Amino acid sequence: MTLSFRAGAVQTAFCLLLLALALLAESRTGLDILVQRQWYDAVRGTWLIDAAAHNAWRRLFYDGMKRGVAAVGVLSVLLFVAGLIFRRRAWVRAGLLLSLSCAATPLLVASLKAVTGIYCPRQLALFGGDAPYRHLFSASVPASGGRCFPGGHASGGFALTMLFFCFSSRRAKAAALAAALALGWTMGLYQMMRGEHFLSHTVVSMLLAWQMNILLVLLVEGVLLPFLERKRGMRRRA
Repeated sequence: MTLSFRAGAVQTAFCLLLLALALLAESRTGLDILVQRQWYDAVRGTWLIDAAAHNAWRRLFYDGMKRGVAAVGVLSVLLFVAGLIFRRRAWVRAGLLLSLSCAATPLLVASLKAVTGIYCPRQLALFGGDAPYRHLFSASVPASGGRCFPGGHASGGFALTMLFFCFSSRRAKAAALAAALALGWTMGLYQMMRGEHFLSHTVVSMLLAWQMNILLVLLVEGVLLPFLERKRGMRRRA
């Protein structure tokens, strides 16, 4: 196994600690507001990436990147199927890990967005909207219809951090992780510059993606792969 249960438990504890720190910063500091003000022109009432800029760039930084992540998900399913047909364990493993991550991470983030009740920056009175600022643990401000926490757009890019577990060499792992993080943060920063998310929204999406990676690797290597090996007779080192 590339990730033992003990290593997974250690990584989970570290990830949960970082999540707790991120949520503490979101609720007890003004860091989100401070960062977000850098993208907002209070005089003009516009964001660094306004509607015109978004129309010009959305094919690359919004629609294009979302479709790219979706394409990776489709290709990973095809890799999984090919691995079953040709009895190649490495293909099945990589296909399972990537396809599950591309599906589960955005689904988790979307589910949380539906219940956290956090508004987007552009909706807030602080930034020209009409909604009150509400952090995750607000007691004085009632729950709202906001659906902006965690960051959904970036979650697709961060789901690809699963590529770290799909390679064996350290150099390939590092390159894959760096590329996936760069993609996720590019997607996240683009949304922040539009006033769609705070910094904490993107940080939490990244950490949730890594926690999902840990759970999926343990599931695939501990349960799904052994089952498929027995059923399909795949070569252990294929």
